[in-house]
Amino acid sequence: MRDPGSSPLRRELPWLVAEAALLVVLCNANPPELWFWMVMFLSLLGYRIERWWSARPGSGP
Repeated sequence: MRDPGSSPLRRELPWLVAEAALLVVLCNANPPELWFWMVMFLSLLGYRIERWWSARPGSGP
């Protein structure tokens, strides 16, 4: 029997919440801080895409 804490949604939920929170902040940001939050969001998104890409079946040793 699988551990319920290892479901894909359970593992991804904190990341999805963080990305949604950053999007809300980004939508409400003033021009001086807009670039900072945009870079934060794109960095987090790039990190998530890299992790997803490297976790594909057959992509590693």
